[in-house]
Amino acid sequence: MLLAKFAVVARASMNGPKLINFIVTTFALLNPLGVLPIFIGRTAREDRRVQHLVALFISLTMLALLLIFLFVGESILQFLGVSMDAFRIAGGILLLLMGLKIVAGDEGDPGAQLTKVAVGVNDLKEAETVFQKIVIPMAMPLLVGPGVIANLILYAAKDKAEHDGGALVLGTFLLSVVVLAIFLAGRWLKAVLNPIGLNILMRVMGLMVAAMGVQFMVTGVSQIFITQLAPAIR
Repeated sequence: MLLAKFAVVARASMNGPKLINFIVTTFALLNPLGVLPIFIGRTAREDRRVQHLVALFISLTMLALLLIFLFVGESILQFLGVSMDAFRIAGGILLLLMGLKIVAGDEGDPGAQLTKVAVGVNDLKEAETVFQKIVIPMAMPLLVGPGVIANLILYAAKDKAEHDGGALVLGTFLLSVVVLAIFLAGRWLKAVLNPIGLNILMRVMGLMVAAMGVQFMVTGVSQIFITQLAPAIR
């Protein structure tokens, strides 16, 4: 039903290919498949219901962030006086610290988590607790990072001129559903891996997250040098 409605809106849009491009590029920048192992690692010790609730919370948070930056992203950054490059560097620092924490194995005591479940903690409250711990950096900047924000601001500026923003809103809803479906499939992947394999995967992905953080910082510093410092020196 959702796909059918999306197809109708896409055909009715003044520029259907632009909408398709928006969805494809935003999905690639969100990279939920790359974030999936991290989600599995951070929720591996929770039961199915808790993991599904956390996946739903993260998807809804991602949707809210997408809509916010789609409508007022440029205004927010301008109001705060924050450039995209500065945001990229800040996100890189956060990712680097998070990656180092994962590699070091500082994920809390598994026994303590099992005890909490054993004493009958409510699934919703447990999911809220896990969500509060991982929403940063899962929702931002791993999913909604500087690249996604820049992409949203770009398409929003184009649609403001063409008065055709409704299709992009539907596109963001479709993206959130797809990301939720991918995260819900994480339970199956966990079943395929044994605890040792899951632990190795967590450490490797922690290293990748740290590397992504360094890359974010390098890109941000390079862009600041090219766009601000180099012209001033000349």
